[in-house]
Amino acid sequence: MQYSSLPGHQGLKLKLSANVDSGRIPHAQLFCGADGYGPLPMAIAYAQYLFCEQREKGDSCGKCSSCQRVESYNHPDLHFSFPFKVVSKKKETSQAYFKEWQDQLTENQYFDIQDWNDKCDIGNSQPIIPASEAKSISAKLSLKSYEGGLKVLIVWRADLLNTQASNKLLKLIEEPPNGTVIILTTTDQDQLLKTIISRTQLVSVNRIPDEELTEFLVEKEGLDRGGARSIVNLAEGSYLRVKRQLRTSDNELKYFNHFQTWMRLCYQKKVLETFNWAETMAGEGREHQKQFLLFCLHMARQCMLGNYTDMQMVSLQGEERAFLLKFAKFINHNNVLQLTQEFDKAHYHIERNANPKILFTDLSIKVIRLLRK
Repeated sequence: MQYSSLPGHQGLKLKLSANVDSGRIPHAQLFCGADGYGPLPMAIAYAQYLFCEQREKGDSCGKCSSCQRVESYNHPDLHFSFPFKVVSKKKETSQAYFKEWQDQLTENQYFDIQDWNDKCDIGNSQPIIPASEAKSISAKLSLKSYEGGLKVLIVWRADLLNTQASNKLLKLIEEPPNGTVIILTTTDQDQLLKTIISRTQLVSVNRIPDEELTEFLVEKEGLDRGGARSIVNLAEGSYLRVKRQLRTSDNELKYFNHFQTWMRLCYQKKVLETFNWAETMAGEGREHQKQFLLFCLHMARQCMLGNYTDMQMVSLQGEERAFLLKFAKFINHNNVLQLTQEFDKAHYHIERNANPKILFTDLSIKVIRLLRK
């Protein structure tokens, strides 16, 4: 993929391209950032720039045979490693899941570990990168380049390397085969061995600025500016969240109705009805629950903006704005921090397959208490 196909990060793209153009190509790099910020797509675009035969204006051409093979994820000198479910008592490598990997990247390059679990149909199992995978990587990179140039390895979610695999990868980073570029991506560098971090060049892939995301949606997705802003307001700099909202934009009114009903029940201390509401929410799909909690975070922030700017900076319109005019006073400096923390924690736990009925019941009790603060 080309840099131009990725939203935001203009400065980082220019820096990565300039390093390649000047011959400063670190043999080991760590692309660090939330999955929605794009460390994996950025790593792939960087690899494509390395392989491109006709680079132009700081980007790969997207037309040469090398670019086309990278974009179809079958370039012989581009290797991927990623976490997968290890079947007990069997030594396996990610090659067993490579078809799913190609399909995932073709469908959407912005995805997280839960999306990957769903793609591989492995349920709630925790995928890892085992020692057998690290051994396979070393064997591949020890071979000569098919094209006679660079060999590039991209390891997605290196924070899921187990201890044995981490040690094997460390040795590979310390003694890389000639002409090898190793790119690790992670959402949490603290989960990596400190010796791995110290031997890689850190590339921070930060949240995408709202204005850059908005412009990208207008130019690439064909959205009107108002609609793009509404989506970006909920995304918190994550293109993964944007993509999910584009798939579920019809649900926005449903999120608002859920929120309005829930807040009224909580404020009126209608405990039984609130518990019934929690049970109803628990029956929704997990993706719907996650998006709803992001909507709650957004509404809490809009309330604070309304309180401190006399509604001038509030991005809501219509029925949502009318509700906020009356409700904003109940979310204030006494409770907004705790409310947003609780919504954020609930989102975190839903992502990790918490029991939704227990979670929303517990969250409702906390909201009842906090709204009266």
